[in-house]
Amino acid sequence: MADVLTGLESEYKIVEIEESVVSPYISLYFDTPDDKFFNEHHNGIVNRAKVRYRSYPITGTTFLEVKLKRNRGRTIKERILSEELNFPFKKNQIEFISRNLPNIDPSRLIPAVTVKYHRVSFISKAGEERFSLDFNVNAQYENQNTHFGAVVILEVKQDYKFRSPIINRLRKTRIRKMSMSKYCLSSSRLKPDLKANLFKMTLRKLRKINNEIPLENEN
Repeated sequence: MADVLTGLESEYKIVEIEESVVSPYISLYFDTPDDKFFNEHHNGIVNRAKVRYRSYPITGTTFLEVKLKRNRGRTIKERILSEELNFPFKKNQIEFISRNLPNIDPSRLIPAVTVKYHRVSFISKAGEERFSLDFNVNAQYENQNTHFGAVVILEVKQDYKFRSPIINRLRKTRIRKMSMSKYCLSSSRLKPDLKANLFKMTLRKLRKINNEIPLENEN
């Protein structure tokens, strides 16, 4: 990451939250007993969804979110403020999920995987782009734990696609973009019985970076 970031100080500024540049994140994902959301992502369903809590410990705020993936890669995120990571859902939360996912019965949703990580965010001084670095990624399901080791996830967000300084730097350092989901990768590692063919390449790269032996469902 030092090779990627060095020299970009004139192009981007780092985001500070509560006088800190490193922000912890907690995401508690929900799914159906038959892993509907996971399987739809794995099977490449264009119109798919995720339901999760997103908690920001540094500010003490938590949101219940419905994240919708639509045609042409468009992502829509709806959320409401929540007092805590409560379950079962409260009445207003059930109404919120039903309103945004009319084909899903909220009573069928159960806690799936909890993903925790730290993030550092950057914003272009030109105001047309943001990118973030996620690291210390670890996940938990029931009494099982997994982590992403030394891996850093860099995500670039642009209002429209263009060759920016960070994009140019990534190409220069031969870092290629990959499609990935923290929820799906964590679920694949924590639940070996899940179908994971679509994620095998990313899972292998993850283990290669950390010099880990591949699991059975990654071969």
